[in-house]
Amino acid sequence: MKRLWTLLVSLKLTIVFTVVICALAVWGSLLTVRHPQLYGQMDEAVLLPFLAQEGARMSVHAFWIIALIVIMAGFAMHLVFCTADKVYSILKNSLPWRSFLPHVVHIGFLAALLGHLVGSVWGFRSQGNIIMQGQAYPVPNAKGLYMRLDDVEVKTSGKGNMEYLRSRVTLLDEGKEIVTKDIEINNPLIYKGIAFYHVDHGAATTGLVLDVDGARVDATLGGVFKTPDKATLALGAVFPDFDVDSGGQAYSRSNEYRNTHVEIMSSDGGVAYLALSRPGAEARLGKRRIRLVDYISSRFAVYTINKDPGIWLIIIGSTLLVGGSATLLFARGEKNELVSREQSGN
Repeated sequence: MKRLWTLLVSLKLTIVFTVVICALAVWGSLLTVRHPQLYGQMDEAVLLPFLAQEGARMSVHAFWIIALIVIMAGFAMHLVFCTADKVYSILKNSLPWRSFLPHVVHIGFLAALLGHLVGSVWGFRSQGNIIMQGQAYPVPNAKGLYMRLDDVEVKTSGKGNMEYLRSRVTLLDEGKEIVTKDIEINNPLIYKGIAFYHVDHGAATTGLVLDVDGARVDATLGGVFKTPDKATLALGAVFPDFDVDSGGQAYSRSNEYRNTHVEIMSSDGGVAYLALSRPGAEARLGKRRIRLVDYISSRFAVYTINKDPGIWLIIIGSTLLVGGSATLLFARGEKNELVSREQSGN
């Protein structure tokens, strides 16, 4: 038993763990550079549940991560045993307080490592969330929680440089407004550990202004609208490069916006296709004349949404690690080493 304990707290085991961890990290770095999209998808998921579901399918791309997690767990246990052994020795021999400093560093490292583990189990990172102004969207991995973009304000200088950016967001829980906050660059909205970062913004066409038999109608893309005679019409599919095949079926020849048309459908099964390239284009749906008058644009913002429930453990651990290391530099005596040769090992 004593031999086993000596092995668990030995410096040689520390060196073995360090070499293996470095080797796995180098291997993983090379793989992530070669397959950025694959690991980008993994980066947006909750890591450990993702590995449990997809690890076997990803084979070598996930093996090094799983191996690194296992080795880091072993290293953490080794560090716990080593620290407990040394602290016991310090207390037993009534050594100076400075003798605790290396182990404060160890505890800080363990706390930060535990924080990363908590984030890997219950945290997530979701990028590229496009939110249209006035609309509510579900927050990833947060059941019942929605976010709504209320406003976007941008100020630019005379040279066109952005001076100020603000987006106002409201969070809703089961339809009830719970938080409204202005998000600015480096000033995210944080709610129950979920952080919302504004990363981009712009405007997009979300509807059309139509003239239906002389009456103005506002129609939302993908939505329904009423005609002057109370008939119900709907805007259907958008064809970027519109064409009709030999069977009379509409399709898009490519994904490039060369000859864009939108499908207009009536409740009785009638279909027409309206060109969107310029205002003034017309289409006929039965006896109705439909003319494109203008476009309806809405602002949008793009958000990165992160949750890291272990962030406070990481902050506390990093503070202990850095503070303990800094104190070590100034707490050493001129004649005495902080830790004697018999006490060293980690």
